Amino acid sequence: MIMSTESAVLFSIAESLDIRSSVVSGAGDGVIFKDLPDRNLSVSVRALCLATDVPVIYKWMTYQYAGPLLTKDVPPRELEESYSCMIDSDFAQPFMGLVNNVPVCQIDIYKTLQDAISLYYDARPGDYGLQLVVAPLAIQDNIAILIRTCVEYFFSFPEVGRIIADIDLKNEWTNTLFKMAGFRCTQKVRIPYKTANLYVCTRDNLRRQG
Repeated sequence: MIMSTESAVLFSIAESLDIRSSVVSGAGDGVIFKDLPDRNLSVSVRALCLATDVPVIYKWMTYQYAGPLLTKDVPPRELEESYSCMIDSDFAQPFMGLVNNVPVCQIDIYKTLQDAISLYYDARPGDYGLQLVVAPLAIQDNIAILIRTCVEYFFSFPEVGRIIADIDLKNEWTNTLFKMAGFRCTQKVRIPYKTANLYVCTRDNLRRQG
């Protein structure tokens, strides 16, 4: 992967959760859709499309707000190849998150036992990691609703026990975001490229938050 998350090999859960077949059979509506008429809001998650989504993600990742996650000398082609490998192999499963049909974030889901993060916390079978790339100026409340909707969907699969996220200590916006979405910070982890808060979400966390 050429993203600055610098995660080691990510293993897809597409086969175990049958996510890819859900996308194919979803009649164009994606994996997840939730309508919130009281907020005049809809959130949805669909499979990542290389042709249309990679140029959008590339722009997000080269903005300074993000760090940036990519330097300008990394061509879009390399990012496309990275996502293509994720889609076509067992390394990861990428999705796009939308609010009112507008892309606002890119989401990866992966098995933590087969990722470098498992070296830094007590990883268990059934742990799945979640990573985000968020659009500039995204509305935090909307992204929190979108993440929570994703988590509720992933927990519909019995093999998913916990969902994990490692967030850089310096990224106050994203730390707050995951707390809003129902995650609980359990520890700090020092990994080669950052010191992070480790967030965990369980079915019980979601139930307690209503």
